[in-house]
Amino acid sequence: MKRLFTLLCLLLLIGPAGAQLADLGIYPLQLEVGARPLGMGAAFVGLADDVNCVIYNPGGQAWVKGIGLTGSNIDNLTNVEAFPTGNNSSLGLAVVSARVANVPAPGGRATSSSNVVLLSYGTKLNFLPQLANQELFQKLGFGVSLKALLGEALSQTGQNDRAAAGWDMDLGILWKGGDWWSAGASWQNFLPPGTLGGGRLTWDVGGNEEVPASLKLGASAKVIGDVKSPVFIDGRELLVCGELDLTSSAALLRLGGEWGVNKTYYVRTGIIQQDKPGGPATNLTLGFGYRTGVWGVDLVRSHEPLRDEDRMYLSVLYFPGEWVVQKKLEIIRPGVLETALQKISLADNLETYDEQIDVMGQVKAGVEVYINDAQAVTDRDSGFKATVPLRLGKNLIVVEARYQGERKDWIYRVLRRAKVVVAEERELKDRLATATSSEEIAALKRQQQNIAAQRKSVEELVTLGVVEVTPGAEFKLDASLTRGDLATWLGKASGFQLPKVDRDLYTDVKKNDPRAPYIKIVVDTGLLTPFPDGTFRPDAPVTKEEGDRLFNLLKKAAK
Repeated sequence: MKRLFTLLCLLLLIGPAGAQLADLGIYPLQLEVGARPLGMGAAFVGLADDVNCVIYNPGGQAWVKGIGLTGSNIDNLTNVEAFPTGNNSSLGLAVVSARVANVPAPGGRATSSSNVVLLSYGTKLNFLPQLANQELFQKLGFGVSLKALLGEALSQTGQNDRAAAGWDMDLGILWKGGDWWSAGASWQNFLPPGTLGGGRLTWDVGGNEEVPASLKLGASAKVIGDVKSPVFIDGRELLVCGELDLTSSAALLRLGGEWGVNKTYYVRTGIIQQDKPGGPATNLTLGFGYRTGVWGVDLVRSHEPLRDEDRMYLSVLYFPGEWVVQKKLEIIRPGVLETALQKISLADNLETYDEQIDVMGQVKAGVEVYINDAQAVTDRDSGFKATVPLRLGKNLIVVEARYQGERKDWIYRVLRRAKVVVAEERELKDRLATATSSEEIAALKRQQQNIAAQRKSVEELVTLGVVEVTPGAEFKLDASLTRGDLATWLGKASGFQLPKVDRDLYTDVKKNDPRAPYIKIVVDTGLLTPFPDGTFRPDAPVTKEEGDRLFNLLKKAAK
């Protein structure tokens, strides 16, 4: 805390001097680009999990790679790239062209055009042998950026056009505290003015302008996600981010969120505070994203505070699976963990009747394998085998490869179906064994096919927990299923807390009927409806139409 306090004091001492651009609210070396970060209110310092970290927080570069191109029009384009170099390190490059016209200025309007080039380097310090195997330095990323303003052109009503150039630096750190949360900090434009000629802009007409420094502190959490998130929902993700930006003149707060479906479709929103003459401006952002293979497209509507207008940004991203500048030998370095799992007996969306499943495979030499957080024993040929128990219904099997503190997961979905013995199916088998004529055999086989299809439907309902079948007992398809029985099964499967029934529900369902709480649940949820005469008829058989409708509804809910 003492070091952080000292850092804040130093930051606040570095204030802007007499400024021309800052007076207009223009900060060419304070970069905020990329449709995805902007969609989350630019609260990206504590997340920094894609190529945009090159600009926001170079401490995240040790985990990312790819290319991003963002633009709102031909005058506002940004190219960002990150190239892994092995040893959990990465080189970054960004080229930013920005133009803001019709900015309110004393005596008229101003137009600013700038071109910025950024070079960065991010690492986990794994190239130092004494740190390579320490878990702390597998979770910490450090980065530094060099930013050069190659050209700033400012035209203003009633004044001669001016040009400026200069450079500054950023420092960044990212802490991957867990599989679902991270925190980061970025000290942007930290050079004291005049240090090695940096930390300021130099005008062609004479004079200098200091570059305002800022300290950004942020955190992110995937509160809904895979099995390692606090809340698991298959195919759904909720990511929340927050950030505090401290400058010599203001403290800005930013919040954002991202909702993902099947790791393909994303909706983002955020609250973004930005500096402008007269005080900070607060606005909402809204964005959308799409991911497929190694490509991504993001779109955002963000507010431009200088002209007080909305602007649309479009980003196209490319993030290849394997891409390194310095190709290492094909041994198990952390960057090759993506191919560490060479063979696996599992397939996604596998279905089985078994109560357990054997998981077998092979990894690269030296890689440890964990299956559902339990370490699997590997033999001298790096083969592994483990037995995983299965519960009825959906199961997730997480296969994790670990090497020198690095980890990569492969997630497989396995459905354990309920095994149902149907009495009619056994009877047909006995009749087929004694049938003599070809016509009789053909008719019995057709019945057998129909009963097999019905058995599968029953198995799906048993798997969902809707229908209860005693293990080892035979299920009779032709047995009548009453509305009361169905209500009881549906009520138990819903997971709702049983309501208190203190009065008769219907003329034929008294308050002390053990089926009453379940009947109330299915009626309140619209699964079954009472009759117009005020009865529920709990002992009446379920009609085919009711059975088919409920079965199709339950199948959709289970997907």
